[in-house]
Amino acid sequence: MSAADGSLDPAGSPGVITANWEMSAAADPRLRQIHAYWQSRCGDRRMPSRADIDPVDVPALLPFIFLVDVLSDPRDFRFRLTGTHFRDFSGLELTGLRIGEAFPPEFAAEVHHHWSSCVDRGLPAVGSGRLWLPGRDHVGWEGVILPLSPDGASANMLLGGVIFTL
Repeated sequence: MSAADGSLDPAGSPGVITANWEMSAAADPRLRQIHAYWQSRCGDRRMPSRADIDPVDVPALLPFIFLVDVLSDPRDFRFRLTGTHFRDFSGLELTGLRIGEAFPPEFAAEVHHHWSSCVDRGLPAVGSGRLWLPGRDHVGWEGVILPLSPDGASANMLLGGVIFTL
């Protein structure tokens, strides 16, 4: 359930990520642009499909965009594509990795919680926190996660954007 202010209910969540269902909570204008692009591709559906999304449509945003496959039985998430901004700040190439392979356990559990909520609700979310890498916790991040659906009802992929700041 979400709180009256739009923030996500932290129940069952370790608390390393601050998350919100309100896109107006995104401070960085590039994240609002990624959301606006996603919204423009929805048409009359709750969420667009992967086929509706062409990152080349938003070339200035490509470094910040990532795509994630939603896996089932059990639910998991695998990075299909990550922009160069992600690699430049984290030093990691995440393409092809599941979140449990990409992130430390506490952070991976919370990402799983929030991304699962996004999939279950079919709604975008905004999140923020500190970089999960030892010695790099001075780096902040803000991101959006946006569901994609082949049928407009159930999400099978996520479009995301992340901005890292010193």
